[in-house]
Amino acid sequence: MKSLNSALQVLREFMGNQADLGVGEIAEKLGLPKSQVSKILSTLRANGMVTQDPRTRRYAVGLGAFMLGSRFVNFHRLSREALPLMRQLVEKTGHSARLSMMDGDDVVYLLGIEGPLLLNSAWRAGTRMPLHSTAAGRVLLAFLPEARVDELLDRYGMPAFTTATVTDREALKRMLAQIRTAGYAQAMGETTQGLGAIAAPILNEDQEITGSLGIAFPVHVLSPQDVPRLVEALHDAARVLSHRMGSPVYPFGGGRGEGTGSTPARPARMRRKVASG
Repeated sequence: MKSLNSALQVLREFMGNQADLGVGEIAEKLGLPKSQVSKILSTLRANGMVTQDPRTRRYAVGLGAFMLGSRFVNFHRLSREALPLMRQLVEKTGHSARLSMMDGDDVVYLLGIEGPLLLNSAWRAGTRMPLHSTAAGRVLLAFLPEARVDELLDRYGMPAFTTATVTDREALKRMLAQIRTAGYAQAMGETTQGLGAIAAPILNEDQEITGSLGIAFPVHVLSPQDVPRLVEALHDAARVLSHRMGSPVYPFGGGRGEGTGSTPARPARMRRKVASG
């Protein structure tokens, strides 16, 4: 089991945002001998999980790993239910739709459907995103216990990606309190210059956050007067998706408290726990 754990640790290194990795940097990161990492990578390459560039000798994600990961998108309930709603959201708003969820300590950008006003960014499906400076990250942070929020911020900090990035912890916590009341988060040009996003929570049968549904757009096309309309469309889609995930009520937006049954609406301040999917 120890060797299996080491192999999985090596494979997990390819879940980051780097295009390729070398034996030495993986060994240094994991504290494993280079000879062991080299043997693991050779085995993974033989099974199609990674590929190796014959010129640089560096490794990248292989087709086998992609095929394995695609099974999650195809069969995971949240992503399966979200896709048609995301398409409708793009048609309704004209902006790109995003689905994100927590994986351990990270926010993972799970699915995206691009709208006609696509603005290219570094964020792609399957990549990890900052907690403090993305709309999806803030929505998911907002319903974590405060001690957990502090733990994550202590570990990862609040680095500035652009001049607009909020890097003050108390300012962020005020934002999180507003998100718990309003049911949505905004981030305008804070991770990518010129890219804005609005995100809302998706609830499960226990009224816990199981993911974040968002829209992304070029900041310059949006006026403050447009935000309520987009938030309403986002809440409408998040409500339907939450109901499909088993949530009896959705406490945000114009349909606040409407559910699939006769269960009365709970207060908008839901249990501050995030389901990791």
